[in-house]
Amino acid sequence: MTKYSQIAMIDILTPRSIEYYQKLRKMGVNDAIIRLSTSNYSSYFEIASIHTDLAKRSGMRVHASLATDLTNPFHDARYFFATYQRLGYSFGSKTMIQCLPDDRVKDPAKKLHELLGYISYFVNKDDIDIAVDKRYIDENKLKIADIPDYFNLTIINVNKLNSGIDRAGTWIYTDNFEGELQYLGYDYYGFYTKEGYQLSLDAEYVAQAGDTWVTIATRHGVWLPKLLDMNDAKYEDKVIPGQRIRLF
Repeated sequence: MTKYSQIAMIDILTPRSIEYYQKLRKMGVNDAIIRLSTSNYSSYFEIASIHTDLAKRSGMRVHASLATDLTNPFHDARYFFATYQRLGYSFGSKTMIQCLPDDRVKDPAKKLHELLGYISYFVNKDDIDIAVDKRYIDENKLKIADIPDYFNLTIINVNKLNSGIDRAGTWIYTDNFEGELQYLGYDYYGFYTKEGYQLSLDAEYVAQAGDTWVTIATRHGVWLPKLLDMNDAKYEDKVIPGQRIRLF
């Protein structure tokens, strides 16, 4: 059973050693999303430079990210773009916007759209990913409806059965690797990894960690109501890893 391709979110807490990156590669992580800036932290360049270099030296593809509390979209975009340019990231690179909405922000949806407007000046909209912790969704700090559906959506929902949000294109499933605080995720549709899914002619599919009825239906080109009917399932039913799913 082929597993989903994986990505690693790299930030200030990620160990700065080539050995650590080699361990990530050994477990099949070939794509690193390097944080280039964080709200209210104007000196992130050196950290981002080190991790960009380590990831490239280990043979990983590198992507950019910024972490924002949404208090000042203009400043977030300015600091991010400055580092983005200095480190040689270019138009066509994937970019993750990790939303960490501050409680003082009265209209986070408006601030997010403002930030997206700035970022879209130098990053293709097709290359933008919005990442949000599911607890912020549950607490209604940011709504799924606030995120335009033409952007990839990454949901951080660690140590759970799946992302908890059917629309998610990427699921951050753990925050631990080798005893370090490290976010790792499954890239369902190859947004970062560019690894397409080879459709099978098999009548059944063996569910993987993170699967939902929506991801299975989308990947295999099966109409969701038909998939549910064939498997005598309901939309709200959980998909268990190892479960055999009938496709036709």
